[in-house]
Amino acid sequence: MKEIVKDPQKEKSILTASAKLFGHYGYRETKTDHIAEEAGVSKGLLFHYYENKSGLYQATYVYASEFFYQHVDYSIWTKASDLLEMVVEATKYKIELQLNYPIEFDFLLKAYTEMPLLPEPLRSAMTKRLDTDINRNMTLTDEVIGKLPLREDIQESDVLETIYAVLNSETTRIQREMGRHPEWKTIEDLMPEIDRMKRKLKLLEYGFVKR
Repeated sequence: MKEIVKDPQKEKSILTASAKLFGHYGYRETKTDHIAEEAGVSKGLLFHYYENKSGLYQATYVYASEFFYQHVDYSIWTKASDLLEMVVEATKYKIELQLNYPIEFDFLLKAYTEMPLLPEPLRSAMTKRLDTDINRNMTLTDEVIGKLPLREDIQESDVLETIYAVLNSETTRIQREMGRHPEWKTIEDLMPEIDRMKRKLKLLEYGFVKR
């Protein structure tokens, strides 16, 4: 199949427009006519570049995902000396990215939450992409946990699974609260939620039964 040569500026305009509209309205409610209009290109060019709406959605996900990987400072994770420091600093850092780049982040959040609503085979394709990115992100957490002095009767795999459950639950809660409070514009606004996550992790790390 002949490779399609894309104009970088038009491609960037299309992907930025699609991230904005998909992120706001979701896959089913977003019209390709509106994306083309927002991007300032013809609908024909849109389909020439991405074949169909599903192809554009997946290309938008790759764009938004890579956008954040290019902006991430991985030392936030690797410099951490313990679990609490890593989680708190990493969470604050990711929220700062979200506040600075709302279009790309809102799209990624929408892509995650609307996954069950996507039509097949798009849902299957997106599930694979999200699973790959989740594993990619969790590798950073694994490195820090690997430094912790675990008890001899504890398996590291059990620790990882439990920590991920807490992190996923608390991260979902923070995103939900941010959606309810659009007036939150700084990390200070979100510190009560971050402190809540810290308390949960302290329970996990130190236990809650008096000895």
